[in-house]
Amino acid sequence: MNKLGVLKEGADHKIVALSPNGVEKLKKNLQIFVEQGAGLASGFTDAMYEAAGATLCKSQKEVMVNSDILLSFGSRLKEVDFNRKKTYIGFFNVLNDNAVVMPYTNTQSDVYSLDLIPRSTIAQPMDIISSVASISGYQAVLTAAEMSPMVVPMVTSAGGTLKPAKFLILGAGVAGLQAIATAKRLGASVKAFDVRSSTKNEVESLGAKFIEIEGAVENKNAGGYAIEQSQDYLNLVNQRIAEESIDADVIITTAKIPGKKSPTLVLRSTVEKMKAGSVIIDLAAENGGNCELTKRNEIVDYNGVQIVGWVSLLNRCSNSVSTLISNNFSSFINYYLNHLEEEEKNEILKATKVVAAGKIINQYLINEVNTL
Repeated sequence: MNKLGVLKEGADHKIVALSPNGVEKLKKNLQIFVEQGAGLASGFTDAMYEAAGATLCKSQKEVMVNSDILLSFGSRLKEVDFNRKKTYIGFFNVLNDNAVVMPYTNTQSDVYSLDLIPRSTIAQPMDIISSVASISGYQAVLTAAEMSPMVVPMVTSAGGTLKPAKFLILGAGVAGLQAIATAKRLGASVKAFDVRSSTKNEVESLGAKFIEIEGAVENKNAGGYAIEQSQDYLNLVNQRIAEESIDADVIITTAKIPGKKSPTLVLRSTVEKMKAGSVIIDLAAENGGNCELTKRNEIVDYNGVQIVGWVSLLNRCSNSVSTLISNNFSSFINYYLNHLEEEEKNEILKATKVVAAGKIINQYLINEVNTL
């Protein structure tokens, strides 16, 4: 029987890759080892893991020694001097941080990163990108509502009537759509923009107004993602966003391009025109940010406008995130075990495998690593 080890995440993450329920789902085909305290920050105690059928280990190294397959959300290898052959599965964000794969090239190991999961019906239960994005969009709205000096819904009282807060959502992927839905449920007035015209119906179905800017380049083969745009088109976007931002109380930006720097949609000159007390939540901060003034993991106060560049919003609802990603990882691991013998022909396993026997095999990463 294969042995699966669940590693405790680093200080940046309060989530865990596998919940006790995930242990229940996998224990029929795997012996499971869990690092002590791995789930505590997400509300899962060691006793819950033991009750589910896992064996607890006192240290990360003990988990690694006992396991054939090692599971974590972020990359953990760099923190331990360990070079035995293993299979590592995680959400390693390899397209945006290609250096993360380098320690694995010295281990003769295999690495699967689920940020490369293809968009297909079969892969949908394993789509950790959507799980993470959905929670991020939700949490972005709550964070903005907490930081804003405005109430979100319309409020009528003896002192008069307060108009609903105005939200501007940039990007209508999973995170953007969840942000729209959450803001509308709170009673906000919402506008949204996306370069993909196909998102208009989804935006309007949630009750938001879609901002149309003609001239975008679209690619039906991009797996549902936005692609890079010409500078002329980005100039049009910047101009229109500047106009819309003047009245906005909250801007939430979610525009990302896999493997590329995030497009700059909110310029310094735009922020200078915004009202004091306005809030910008930049969910693309990890990829350089959609706002020109965003600083990773910081809050910038620019003339009274708060610009939030936190990349750890998931930590604010770690139990919910962990529950979702555990389901994704469980689905992938079961799929991996059932299809490993046909890996060379399997679309999902080929797409997510970035290192084989210590050698980088993803062509994009090969090109990027050669430039380091």
